Amino acid sequence: MSKNPAKQAPAEKPAVPVKQKMSKPISSYDDPAALRTLMQNAKRLGRDDVWQEAFRRLCSLEGAGQTEPLHRDFHETLAAYEQLLSEKNGRATRASRTRMKLKAKGIVACLEDWAKSKEPSEGFELLVANGLAEMTGEQIVLKYPDQFSPEVVEAAKARLATLSPAAKG
Repeated sequence: MSKNPAKQAPAEKPAVPVKQKMSKPISSYDDPAALRTLMQNAKRLGRDDVWQEAFRRLCSLEGAGQTEPLHRDFHETLAAYEQLLSEKNGRATRASRTRMKLKAKGIVACLEDWAKSKEPSEGFELLVANGLAEMTGEQIVLKYPDQFSPEVVEAAKARLATLSPAAKG
């Protein structure tokens, strides 16, 4: 046996039994910090179903203060993107450029720019890579086509058409 503990194989931890019942339904959570803790625990325990439900609840809280459905959906998408960015970077990360564009141009202009851009946005790619194509800005454009010009709607359709059937969900 080697004297150097770094060279020894780590002992495997016994599997943690998965608790079958949660103390309260995820839909009753209204604290983003509690939802993020729940998501971390779900990921650690391999409970993707719980993580997904908590993630969607977290996003819906972000859009809850909006009265217009288009604005609510946009803020839910922004929350999803920022949460995925934070997980990717290992620290809280805001979508600074998106927030600056939002403040300067507004929601409709942000969505138009994303749909018409030659390359997909980083947000689009990150959401699609995580199986959340239904939360992209392009999906919002298609959901509210009367808010956008026909060319923007066609651009959004074209971008989404490039996805594989599996990515579309």
